Amino acid sequence: MGETILVVDDDLQTVKLISLLLQRKGYRTLPATSGVQALAKAQTEQPDLIILDVMMPDLDGLEVCRRLRANPRLSAIPILMFTAKAAVGDKIAGLQAGADDYLTKPVHPAELISRVEALLQRAARPKAQATARAHAATIGFLGVKGGVGTSTVALNTAATLALGGGHLPPAVRTSPPDFQAPQVLLADLAPHGGLAHLLRLSQGLGLPGLLARPPRELDPPTIEKHLTRHVSGLRMLLTPYAPRPVMLSAAHIQVIARHLAALSDYVLFEMGHTLDDGARTLLGELRYLVLVMEPTSLCLLHARELIQILLQIGWVLQQLGLVVVNRAVSGIALTRRQIEEALSLELIGFISPAPDLAHRAVDQGVPIVMLQPESPLAEQFRELARRLVALTR
Repeated sequence: MGETILVVDDDLQTVKLISLLLQRKGYRTLPATSGVQALAKAQTEQPDLIILDVMMPDLDGLEVCRRLRANPRLSAIPILMFTAKAAVGDKIAGLQAGADDYLTKPVHPAELISRVEALLQRAARPKAQATARAHAATIGFLGVKGGVGTSTVALNTAATLALGGGHLPPAVRTSPPDFQAPQVLLADLAPHGGLAHLLRLSQGLGLPGLLARPPRELDPPTIEKHLTRHVSGLRMLLTPYAPRPVMLSAAHIQVIARHLAALSDYVLFEMGHTLDDGARTLLGELRYLVLVMEPTSLCLLHARELIQILLQIGWVLQQLGLVVVNRAVSGIALTRRQIEEALSLELIGFISPAPDLAHRAVDQGVPIVMLQPESPLAEQFRELARRLVALTR
């Protein structure tokens, strides 16, 4: 505990009694006996919660509540209205003014404490999520069209990070004895479950179980139980491969993305190739977005249109990079310079053709970077991982 609670009531004896009760539970209290005094102390002390009476002579509790909610620095502070006004209309007025909870006098001390604890716990979750998002590097992989290798790029980049390759200099092939690889999560939020297909997994995959729950019931421990663990150290949130798309609501995507950020150092998202409502919701949770394409004129056209849409909805070029998976016939493949000049965007990764190696990796259900860690292809994924580490610091 140790949270600070501002107790506001024009009756000093009530303030003392409530403060004593809270102090016995380990809370720090601040007294205020008027609405003006409450606003001043809220501004200077930034309490974790405010217990607010309604009937006060200068500014009543409803007006204090409205002013708190209108102040950007104070608007997130939980407010428990605690008053003798017990009519339904009074309660509605309090909640409409911005109170988080409404409790009428007299009340049993245990109920008051339980309401305080519930409000503090509810307020702590967004704070924890905001802190996690500030530190976890969240990276999305979006194909400019279908079939360009987005799942392969996301999987091998995530596996490289989990093995520490993104944090080692280019000349280093094995980790030093005291090196600790970062915690990495890979989530498949694409409609068809392509990552499970690449890894030959079909049982015990956790995303369907999370989607069966209302978003409000999800939290980091629940999501942790639904993760699939890989021998690379990579943890994954997967859905079985299915020809028919799996529908993810925007609310599920937002909650899952935020809780995943609390569980790892890096969270990589396979987003498929459609910028639908769910993908747009996920954009708000990302630190960086990777567009995956082939070096063809058709992909260039799709990429140009997609970038324009991203810019229109507020995405910035500094948070956007290109990865080219070169599976095109050499005579029609565009060069790095042609792609960068046409799109005015940096190419942060170039994956060479290696169809035999890619097929063997799928047959064995392992990432390419684990199947042949010394191959040129694995080194290209290591270089991509290093670039992303630098770009998301």
